[in-house]
Amino acid sequence: MLRVSNKNKLIVSFVTLLLIGLIASTTVAYLHVKSGLEVAIQDELQLKAKFVAAELNHWTKGTIEQVEHFALHLELLEGDFQQHPNVDFFLKRHPNNYALEHLGYVIDRNGYYRITDWQPPETYDPRNRPWYIEGKLANSARFGKPYISVDSEKAAWLAVTAPIEKEGKFIGLAAAHIRFNYVLSMLRDLDVGMMGKAFLVDQYGNLDLPSIQNIDLLWLQDVKNIIKLGITGDLTLSSDTSEQLFYITKSIDHIASRIVFAVPKKAIAQKIYQDTLLLLIKFLIIFLTIMISLYLSNRHLLAPIFNYLELDSVTHLPSKKHAKQQISQTFLQTEKPGRLLIINMENFNRITATYPAEHVSLLQNMIKERIQLQLTTHSLLGNFSESRYIAYYQLNDETNNNLLDNIAAELAKLYEMASGEIYCNFRMGVCDFPAHGKDVETLIDNAFSALASVNRQHNNSFAVFTPKINQQFHDAQQIYNAMKKGLDAEEFTMVYQPQISRTSGTMFAVESLVRWYSTTLGRNISPVEFIPIAESNGLMVSLGNSIIKQVFCQISQWNEQGLDIAKISINISPQQLLAEHFFENLMSNIEQFSVPPAQIELEITETSLLKDPNTSIAILNKLSERGFSIAIDDFGTGYSSLEYLNMMPLHKLKIDRSFIIDLDKKAKSAVLVKTIIAMANNLNLEVLAEGVENEAEANTLQAMGCDKIQGYLYSKPLTAIDLASYMCKISKIEECA
Repeated sequence: MLRVSNKNKLIVSFVTLLLIGLIASTTVAYLHVKSGLEVAIQDELQLKAKFVAAELNHWTKGTIEQVEHFALHLELLEGDFQQHPNVDFFLKRHPNNYALEHLGYVIDRNGYYRITDWQPPETYDPRNRPWYIEGKLANSARFGKPYISVDSEKAAWLAVTAPIEKEGKFIGLAAAHIRFNYVLSMLRDLDVGMMGKAFLVDQYGNLDLPSIQNIDLLWLQDVKNIIKLGITGDLTLSSDTSEQLFYITKSIDHIASRIVFAVPKKAIAQKIYQDTLLLLIKFLIIFLTIMISLYLSNRHLLAPIFNYLELDSVTHLPSKKHAKQQISQTFLQTEKPGRLLIINMENFNRITATYPAEHVSLLQNMIKERIQLQLTTHSLLGNFSESRYIAYYQLNDETNNNLLDNIAAELAKLYEMASGEIYCNFRMGVCDFPAHGKDVETLIDNAFSALASVNRQHNNSFAVFTPKINQQFHDAQQIYNAMKKGLDAEEFTMVYQPQISRTSGTMFAVESLVRWYSTTLGRNISPVEFIPIAESNGLMVSLGNSIIKQVFCQISQWNEQGLDIAKISINISPQQLLAEHFFENLMSNIEQFSVPPAQIELEITETSLLKDPNTSIAILNKLSERGFSIAIDDFGTGYSSLEYLNMMPLHKLKIDRSFIIDLDKKAKSAVLVKTIIAMANNLNLEVLAEGVENEAEANTLQAMGCDKIQGYLYSKPLTAIDLASYMCKISKIEECA
């Protein structure tokens, strides 16, 4: 009986699988390429359509604004502006942006038409022109339909009109004219590809100026049918007999026109055939290459398999398992001191989503080479995962003390590739043998603890393990576990710190502050401890909702008791501000507890704007419109842009305690505080100093123009009961005497 070796069995099995894969791949290639190409074409057209539509929308908006500006200028002129000298001056000086030509105006009562760079015929009455009739009926700034000029040039134009009104009455139109070819030139610059064409139709599918655009009438009928069916934004056939695929956009702002992309069906079919054939050829080349390789390497078949199991396929570095074995066997068993590194690429997922796989592979090898150039002779570098490397080197007298800094500096440099320039972000966790562990698993665990402790806020790129790190993570986990229980058990309570007017000595507001005594841990936990843990572990929104409900309930009780507290401020975290339904939940509490929004001040930090400034500002505007006051807490300690501050509906700036400490003795702090106060006053904002603890600080602030004070100089944070007593004391109410 013929004996077949295991090696031959493996080769036969492998070849058989390849043949089956080749046949199956060839069978499905056409369908796969067809669907993939159609999606790709549609995505490409959609991208181009969005780009051109955005460009047109921007252009139409600017054009409308320019003509409206001219109309407003005319409205503001006193008397009859038909012979007003300022009109001619304005027309000569007015910039012809956005391809505007022939800027002018029409007086409705007599048809007087003043226009630049064109002399109308003697019998020309603009009031009879379609663009004038449409503009008058619209009674708002708009684009008219394209029209053909009355002069010998017979050029195609678009009119932009804006009504001129005096004392609420229509007296005429400001108008400018744009060559229709300017709009079409934007489409001509667009490469549709595959012999396709782009053109403009109105909202019903009628071609804008057919004599100018010169489009097949059969195409237009197909476009009308598609629009009637309400199909836009997809690559569509009007019918089975249609020779073109159409992609139709939504209406362009102010013009009420749509962009239509027409792509021949035959061109797409030909492209699919070519790509399928190319794919089949590639399959055959791959198959033949593998067969030849197997034949040439028959004697060493097992070696590549072992290499596949032990080496990373991209970098050819030892795999995670093999690297751990080599570190244990080659280095740890010698018992010589060494150092283990876990190097993590922070933005790997973003890079893989941005660049093709081959470019990512090239980048991984460039990173490998940079690390290898910095490592010592007695060292090892391996792949821990796609985004992580593991390195180990022996520590001796020749080891460069700056090795970690050198590695971090090299990795942070620019990577130049065919696809462009790339910067990568890295963190490194470091631990030493045998000080931080005597086996490779312990060393890796401690290196990951160090990795997690790298503080990006202090611009660090690596951290060396210390036992304190594990203790910090242990304590943080305990607090997190206790917080979960504490939220369910309603252990979080509120205190209130008065805000005092230095001039009058009266309390004009209070700030609500959260406090927590954990029954699980058996101690008071400072907000400095538990707030960062809540923010990093997804508990901040739940905690914030609890705080809002408690404060609103307390305000409702104070109002029922007749206790007059004009303003109560609540701290809102960035996560809470951007949380889903934050605004709705806040208004629900307003309604439930019958608290007027004007009694609530929402304090946000400057960092609230960093993640999503546009959304944050939109939410704050919405809150301000409902009557809430908005304050910036800890002003001066964040990284907010003055542009954002200008856009925010602010009412108050709170100067951070760090600027107040020994203010009377620190010249730089005094300059900064004086600047903040001046800026707040110029912006008509209240300004309050928090953390004031002595008279010297308070007097200095008052001399600078800040008389609103919060701090232990007047009162520590008080419970609701103690706050009522405090109010009686400072107001000297006779009934409380």
